[in-house]
Amino acid sequence: MGMESGSETLEGTLYERVDELIRSHKGQQLLSTTGSRGSIEELAARVEGLEQAIREIARDVQNVAAAQRP
Repeated sequence: MGMESGSETLEGTLYERVDELIRSHKGQQLLSTTGSRGSIEELAARVEGLEQAIREIARDVQNVAAAQRP
C-alpha cells in the first residue's frame, strides 16, 4: 500500500474500508453450476456492497472537498 497521510483515520485507509465492505458482501463463489436463485441472491448482495462502498467514497470525497474550502 502507499504512504499514509495524516488525514487517514484510525479506521484505516479509504481503500481498506471500501475493500472490507466489498468483501463482506461476497458470500459464495459464482460457478456455472450455481443455481439461478443462488446466483441472483449473491449478485444482489454484491450490488448492495458496491452501493455502500460508493457511499463511503462519496462521503470521503465530500469531506476532503469541504476541508479544502477557504
